[in-house]
Amino acid sequence: MLHIISKVPLTAPLFDRLGTNASDSVIVIGDAVITLMREGEWANYWDAVLANMNVSVLAVDLALRGIGESDIVCGLNIVDYLGFVDLTVDHPVMHSWH
Repeated sequence: MLHIISKVPLTAPLFDRLGTNASDSVIVIGDAVITLMREGEWANYWDAVLANMNVSVLAVDLALRGIGESDIVCGLNIVDYLGFVDLTVDHPVMHSWH
């Protein structure tokens, strides 16, 4: 399954659901990219998810918010729109969290 996270605020129950299936992937888009900040309140949650599954972030959404690669938690895959499409092909079952 591909989990698409696009809105804030996030919740702890969301993170309880992520990382339970290593074959799942996550992509963070839209306003949710601000939760990926290395020094942010959600950094520890993202670190736990990254230990178990693939997490990607849409590059254009980082750029639009002035967030650089050095500003976000380590281990994320930064993808363009084609990378997003590849994720949807690899994971035909999707769940959008908003």
